[in-house]
Amino acid sequence: MFTYLFVAEPAKALFNSYIHRANIDVVTINSDSARFSRVLRRAIFWPVGIIFVTALLLLLFTVVLFEMVSWSDHSYQVLAQTRKCENLVVSSQNNERGFLLTGAAEFAKAYEDEHKAADAELGKLKVMVGDKPEQIHRAEDIIEAENIWSEHAKTMIAHRSQQLPINTDWIRMGRLMMDNARTRFDEFTDAEEATRDARLHKVRQMKSILAFAGGALVLLLAISIAYRVKKQMTELAEEYRVALETIEHRHEELSRSERDLEEQKEWLRVTLTSIGDGVIVADPSGRIVLMNHESERLTGWTQVEALHQPLATVFKVVNEETRAAVVDPGAKALEEKKVVGLANHSVLISRDGEEWPIEDSAAPICDPKGNILGVVMVFHDATAMRLAQKNLKAYSAELEKKVAERTTTLQQMVSELEAFSYSVSHDLRAPLRAMQGFSEAVLEDYGDKLDTQGKNYLERIGNAAKRLDRLIRDLLSYTRISRIDAPLEVFDLKKVVHDIIEHDPSLNPPAAQVTVAEATLPKVLGRETALNQVITNLLGNAAKFAKPGTVPEIKIRAEDRGSAVRLWIEDNGIGIAPADQERIFDMFIQAQEPEKYGGTGIGLAIVKKAAQTMRGAVGVESKEGEGSRFWVDLNKVA
Repeated sequence: MFTYLFVAEPAKALFNSYIHRANIDVVTINSDSARFSRVLRRAIFWPVGIIFVTALLLLLFTVVLFEMVSWSDHSYQVLAQTRKCENLVVSSQNNERGFLLTGAAEFAKAYEDEHKAADAELGKLKVMVGDKPEQIHRAEDIIEAENIWSEHAKTMIAHRSQQLPINTDWIRMGRLMMDNARTRFDEFTDAEEATRDARLHKVRQMKSILAFAGGALVLLLAISIAYRVKKQMTELAEEYRVALETIEHRHEELSRSERDLEEQKEWLRVTLTSIGDGVIVADPSGRIVLMNHESERLTGWTQVEALHQPLATVFKVVNEETRAAVVDPGAKALEEKKVVGLANHSVLISRDGEEWPIEDSAAPICDPKGNILGVVMVFHDATAMRLAQKNLKAYSAELEKKVAERTTTLQQMVSELEAFSYSVSHDLRAPLRAMQGFSEAVLEDYGDKLDTQGKNYLERIGNAAKRLDRLIRDLLSYTRISRIDAPLEVFDLKKVVHDIIEHDPSLNPPAAQVTVAEATLPKVLGRETALNQVITNLLGNAAKFAKPGTVPEIKIRAEDRGSAVRLWIEDNGIGIAPADQERIFDMFIQAQEPEKYGGTGIGLAIVKKAAQTMRGAVGVESKEGEGSRFWVDLNKVA
């Protein structure tokens, strides 16, 4: 629109001045070309400058965000490498024990292989944390502890190979050395997880900053451009008003001075010549009557050579991809009596064969009565813009490739996680059940032959096996919940709550007193497994974390919160410290004493993950010694 105002109107007046030589009515614009050029520059450069600065700032924020995400991914890689190293060390210990017990050569060979692999992977781990000196020291501590244990293990294997007696103190010493190595692994993992959490926190902060800054910059950009455009439109309107007054004044002078007409034509010629876009003016038959310098440069024709030539002869345009000729926009504008433009990927072929990617528009020139007096073509070199579009397309293709690669990686990780879950459920729990069964059998069959300490050891073995079995079951529940992707279904919240209470003795008198506000419990959208996990875990915690000597009092109610239903589960238990109220929903976090209350630290993590799979949320309000109020937001039935 701006280009049309700056080009079409002066071109129309200049064209009329040519028609005047054929005794047609003359309308001429007397315009200050220098002032007109300044208005044009201000109208274009200000918005372009603001857009450039805004894009630069957003690009800077985005680069910083990607850098933070890269460091966060590095922490996950370090943690995975740590687990791999620890598994190799533990596996080498198992092979050493197997050789000491059986003397089988395959155990010794397996020990050597696992030991070498552990050394190599520990070296990689140390390189991966090269940016953090404190982690390098911890990695070196792990390597040192592992080397000390491996030397001891080699000695033990050598004695076993030579059929020499093995002192029990040596075995105990080996266990202490391995415990030391595991402690080093735990310290390293805790430090790296803290680093990972800090980096993730920074990523979230940067996302918020980017969203806020982007919105603010876009808003500022819109306001600035709107203000500038309004100001320029006002100036253009004033220019147009002045031009109209000048036209009226010149009408009165045309009959007195031919010289004034020539001056006016020169003014308009200078205005068109100073325009950065190419301009071609043709008469109603499509023959050229005027060209500016830019159009001469792009077409390879001078104005003298192109005068009275058909527009299609000088302005040859083809499709950049198909090389098919493009319909002459000038002829189309004359035929349809409206502004028309070229399609994308148009190329202008100059007289000497050089090709110029262009963008253009053609507009008919009409007198006040609507009669067509000619057509004006406005076009400009779009080489830089086409190059930018190609670069953007190439970048988009590369980005799609990276997304596809990342998706493939994630799918592989999911498959590995499923395989691991299967292994845990079928392979790891079997030895635990054996430990429980044998410890119970020893207590039952040989309990009268054991002293108090021996019985205590067996009970501790059984309890540890039960705790580890519960931990494995909870981990499996967490992974199953994470993989649920079924559509949400309608459930009667009142029925779900009553079914859970009815089948759990710890939630019925005299163990606990549960009050349900049935009238407030509506139907909600959810998934059966996830919904049962959420309510069961929250009610179980409410009953478990009761004050000593106090019967748990649990209240269940719901409230409407617009598009969601908030389920409240309140208790009179021991409460939660403010510092722990957010972290208790993380994996393996227990705010209370595990020895006293039991548990694995995964229950609330399961609650959070289950709520998220149902597009909900979970939280807590609590004071120490005054009970807790857990809430879960569920989707309302429409």
